[in-house]
Amino acid sequence: MTATPHDLNGADAAAYAWPADGAEAADAPVATWKPLDLAGYLNGTIKPAQARLMARTDGVHLLYPGHVHSVAGESESGKSMLMLAVVVETIAAGGRVLFIDYESDPATVVDRLVKMGADPSELANHLDYVQPQTDPVNGPYLEASAWSAVKATRYELAVLDGVTEALSVSGVASIDNDEVTGWIRRVPRALARSTGAAVVLVDHVTKSAEGRGRFAIGAQSKLSALDGAAFIVEPLAPLGVGMCGRLAVRVGKDRPGRIRGHGGSWRKSDRTQAVAVAVIDSTDPARIVYTLEPPARELDPEQARQQLDDERRASVLAWVRDCPKPPSLNSICAGVAGRKQETTAIVRELIEAGELTTSPGPNRSTLHHIPA
Repeated sequence: MTATPHDLNGADAAAYAWPADGAEAADAPVATWKPLDLAGYLNGTIKPAQARLMARTDGVHLLYPGHVHSVAGESESGKSMLMLAVVVETIAAGGRVLFIDYESDPATVVDRLVKMGADPSELANHLDYVQPQTDPVNGPYLEASAWSAVKATRYELAVLDGVTEALSVSGVASIDNDEVTGWIRRVPRALARSTGAAVVLVDHVTKSAEGRGRFAIGAQSKLSALDGAAFIVEPLAPLGVGMCGRLAVRVGKDRPGRIRGHGGSWRKSDRTQAVAVAVIDSTDPARIVYTLEPPARELDPEQARQQLDDERRASVLAWVRDCPKPPSLNSICAGVAGRKQETTAIVRELIEAGELTTSPGPNRSTLHHIPA
């Protein structure tokens, strides 16, 4: 679970290296304009990023160590619960987690983690929970010192829950692309590079689905400044005590490019792909059961049209068969779901194929029968 410089890419591996045992971590200046030594990349010692956290049931992972991700969704869409489940999963595997909470409280978070199966003693030893009230870089010395200590710690996962509030605390306008980009660089990206953690920003989307696209609410740079993956969470079945919730997880950006190949077909309307379905079962009030399943198999457009046509033909035949007397075309169009023009075309196809026969009816109507 531990990230190493070999897991990372896009910058000098030395910038990600852990200090030697007993050495003090320091934000030593690095000359970023100095040409990088590419030997490790060329000989294969330093490899491209691989997703290693947030596992689906088929073994595919969705989060990259040392990179910044986002999980966005509407209020009460289950995005925070999803990330709490990943926290439990990471700690159970022996990893250390940082949870930066701008939206909830420790009592609620711990209660949910325990109900999801986390051992309280493991939480005490492997979870660092913070509720910041200032910007970590530009705040008082005491806060900056605590931030330096956090960055000197090795984490597998860091969750920042509540991006809008975090930006507000740091005095950053959420609609200003330059300010948001600067904040991402000095807080979540600095955290990812110094600790090796897969950093996840839990964010909101606009209330209106129209024009929402792949973006969290606010500046477009919330997406463009990420160097990991960006996910959108869409409820399929609501979450709540006594309920079994289901969430569609769709990827809208995959900078390292290792996740999309495990997703479903591309959705043209918002350019996202289904990559998982999260099941969060709270039917037992005393515990929460979580699984992350692969997405349901999606048909290509041609297959989808063929399947829909087959279903419509079957509906027309079933309706005619169950009718107490041979129906007219108008009766079929009124009784079968769908547009009249489409149903009429299907009836004609069935007649041509010999699956329906016709006979004259009253008032110049045509009656339809299932052949004997």
